[in-house]
Amino acid sequence: MTRSIHFSLVKLKGLLHSRIPIRIPHLGKVFACLSILGLAGLSYLFGAAVMFFDLPSHDFLYQAFTGSKAWHERGNPVVTPFVPPEDDLPDGITIDRPSQTFDGFTLFTTTQGARATLLDMQGRVIHQWELPFSQAWPRPPHIQAPVRDEQIHWFRCHLFPNGDLLAIYQVETDTPCGYGLVKLNRDSKLLWKYDGRVHHDLHVDDKGTIYTLTHQLKRKAPVGLDYLPTPYVSDSLVILSPDGQELASVSIEEAFRDSAYTILVSTAIAEQAVPKDRATITSSFDAILQPAGSKGDLFHTNSVKVLSPALAGKFPLFQAGQILISLRSLNIIAVLDVSKRAVVWAALGPWRIQHDAEFLDNGHLLLFDNHGWTKGCRVIEYDPMTQAMPWVYSAADADPFHASFRGMKQRLPNGNTLIVDPEVRRLFEVTRDKEIVWENFCRLPPAPPNQPARAHQITSARRYSADELTFLKGVARARP
Repeated sequence: MTRSIHFSLVKLKGLLHSRIPIRIPHLGKVFACLSILGLAGLSYLFGAAVMFFDLPSHDFLYQAFTGSKAWHERGNPVVTPFVPPEDDLPDGITIDRPSQTFDGFTLFTTTQGARATLLDMQGRVIHQWELPFSQAWPRPPHIQAPVRDEQIHWFRCHLFPNGDLLAIYQVETDTPCGYGLVKLNRDSKLLWKYDGRVHHDLHVDDKGTIYTLTHQLKRKAPVGLDYLPTPYVSDSLVILSPDGQELASVSIEEAFRDSAYTILVSTAIAEQAVPKDRATITSSFDAILQPAGSKGDLFHTNSVKVLSPALAGKFPLFQAGQILISLRSLNIIAVLDVSKRAVVWAALGPWRIQHDAEFLDNGHLLLFDNHGWTKGCRVIEYDPMTQAMPWVYSAADADPFHASFRGMKQRLPNGNTLIVDPEVRRLFEVTRDKEIVWENFCRLPPAPPNQPARAHQITSARRYSADELTFLKGVARARP
């Protein structure tokens, strides 16, 4: 033992006295490294000064930072504060009072895939349509690097009497989020596709003409809109023929610029640009609408409805063919005249972050108000002539419902209202007296193999009467 310790000490002493060659770097290389580090530090300081003092190259650097951040965040899931665990949700029909409902077939879509499902009044699946994005566009010319199919879903659909279906592809984790529009037959066979960044909503008039929304990223604001921070997501109203050919396109921001309502947009954009103290941010949407969180989505136009000749007489302020739109980020609803390429009416109101504005046959407007009331969402009936609200459905009338990012409603022919509670996959029908007479929690198919189950939300729902869907005659009944 003593010999071993002595031997080890001898070896250690020899190691300490041994000479290990150390290369001294050439003086020129040292100066080169220091120069590179110094140049990088000066570049950082110069860039910071450019951004802070808004020097001439400020826009270029801002666009580069914004673009790199958006690319880094592509594909990340969107988290909302109100989504409960899937295990906590009921399944299927929970309320049904047949003597008070408007019976029909309900078409709905969710964030789980490019799929639409048609239900009867008892919640049974009558028909489905499905077409993954990569099958519609194996090599999309309008999107450079699309996200994976499992992240792309249908947002809004229109069902024709013969079973043909229009469907909007959309993704929550890309900017811009619109991925295109397709028309399928009842067997989900592709009839045509429109290579535009279509998003959120569409409307088909009596002649089959299609009105929808597209958007694109702009790095330079149009003349007269120099106050818009760039880059930003620009929205347009697009009109398509029944076979998907583009007939016209109107820029939403330019339609406001060329109207008497331009002050509404400039004021709202200025308010968006004012940073808020974290202590004053009261909702998840307050944070999202801040410049750092909006990713340039200044307008977020989310609905389009055409005033038909049959309803035009009910609206003395408007004319047949004019378009009702909703700008979520600005809390504005407006009416746009395509021939004038200008907004002819616009309003702010008690709503905030609103969705799905539509014309009613009594001369009023109906919209889904997400954040105008601190206790939850509301459905508001609004009179554009008097600015009165003759009917409001809110959480005070029943169980509270919350929707951070989306929402939808439909006034049914018997006066009832179908409401989408998206974050809990709930559809419910209320009477004029605000009684719930039908409620359904939409079931989801099993998660695809090798994919974890996650919470999904309803993106759209609409009820069709049995007479509207001729392809189901003799095949299915709304209430068996």
